[in-house]
Amino acid sequence: MNKLNFLLSILFIAIATISFSQKDIKSEYSKMLKGTWKVDSLDISSINLSPEYEEIVRQKMPEIIAITEVQFKSGNKYYKKGFEGEREGTWSVSDNGEFILLKLNGDSKISKTRIVKLTEDKLILAPEEPSSVNSKAYMYKAKQ
Repeated sequence: MNKLNFLLSILFIAIATISFSQKDIKSEYSKMLKGTWKVDSLDISSINLSPEYEEIVRQKMPEIIAITEVQFKSGNKYYKKGFEGEREGTWSVSDNGEFILLKLNGDSKISKTRIVKLTEDKLILAPEEPSSVNSKAYMYKAKQ
C-alpha cells in the first residue's frame, strides 16, 4: 500500500507541475505579445500558389511588409492593419502556448496561428497547418 501511495503522489505531482507550467507559458506569452508588432520579412516558400498569383505576391511583398502592423492590446483586444485593410477582434494564447487564437469581429470561427518563437522583441509565426511549417512571418516589436 505504501508503494501505491508513493506512486500516486508522484503521478499527482507530475500532473500538477505540467498543468502549472502550461498556465505559466500562457501567461508569460500573453505578457510578451502585448504591444505593436511589425513585419520584418515573410517566407512563403511552401505555399502553393498558381504561377500568376505567385508573381503578384512577390511583387507586392515589400508593400505588404511595409504596411502590416499587428497590435495585441490589453483586455485581449486585437487590431491588424495590412494589405487587406484593417481588422479588429480579440486574441488569446492557447493553454500550451503553441498558438495565438484570434476571433475577428464579424467572423464566427476562431483562427489559430502557430507561435514558432517568441521573445520580448521578436516573434515568428506560421500557419496552423503542419504542412506549412516553412511559411513564416518574422516580426519585431515596435518601440512605443
